[in-house]
Amino acid sequence: MMHLRVLVVESDPEDLLFVEEVLLEVEELHLHRWLQIETLAASTWTEAATILSREALDIILLNPNLRDSSGAATYRWLQQLAPDVPAIVLTGPEDRELAAYLIREGAQDFLNKRQLDCVPLAHAIQNAIERQRRLVAVRATAISEPLTGLLNREAFVTLAGRDRMLAESLQRRWLLVLAELRSVSDVSLSSDEQRRDLAVVKAGDFLRRMAGSTGLLARISDLRFALALFDTPVEPLEALRARIDAAAAGRRLAMGSAIFEPDHPVPLETLMQQAEADLAPVALAMGR
Repeated sequence: MMHLRVLVVESDPEDLLFVEEVLLEVEELHLHRWLQIETLAASTWTEAATILSREALDIILLNPNLRDSSGAATYRWLQQLAPDVPAIVLTGPEDRELAAYLIREGAQDFLNKRQLDCVPLAHAIQNAIERQRRLVAVRATAISEPLTGLLNREAFVTLAGRDRMLAESLQRRWLLVLAELRSVSDVSLSSDEQRRDLAVVKAGDFLRRMAGSTGLLARISDLRFALALFDTPVEPLEALRARIDAAAAGRRLAMGSAIFEPDHPVPLETLMQQAEADLAPVALAMGR
């Protein structure tokens, strides 16, 4: 059993009352073994900031559009005051793009505040707390590896899990790519470590260009990289994958991929396995 302290930040009195009623239902149903839910409320950012500076909290339910602050700026202030407290964004259907952006900035989830139900809310809170704990653990160690400066495997798994969840929430397709340098004698077996490291750095630089400003890129093992990208109206995932494959054709990279389909959602682990299976014959043909 646990005591859960929740801060609800909402300027609309009716919406605030509704959220508090749903939290009361969560408590009454004893979902996720919570013994008691203590709800604190703020109708402005000024009130929220005062509470955040004085109180220990387990979760924050935030409408970023308040009377005295709006949009991404509200969430940035929240991050500064409570970087380790998980936040779930509460929005209307008209603010889905803002909610998606805030999740990429670090929020754990988003929910339509006018369609809240106790069971989905309880699950969202539980998952947000668990993901935030993992993220804090990752932050406590190095999140990047020193040679390329890219994310390491642990950080990638944490952030890719967030993006997979976001893809399901937004009903968007999502591409996962594994890229591996050929383990030929002059790369992995050579005693010339500097030459090998140079090949790894060049591969990382190439994949950075493929990832652009929105992709998630990591070096997840000695010669392997992972890249994750959302689809866009301009470039469907099949075209994106073909472009990456074509660009990699003249390089020492084997590529394998998997696509997350929101109509048939599968866990990140399954996507990694699918991309691994797609990668294996390519790597074999290239001499692995």
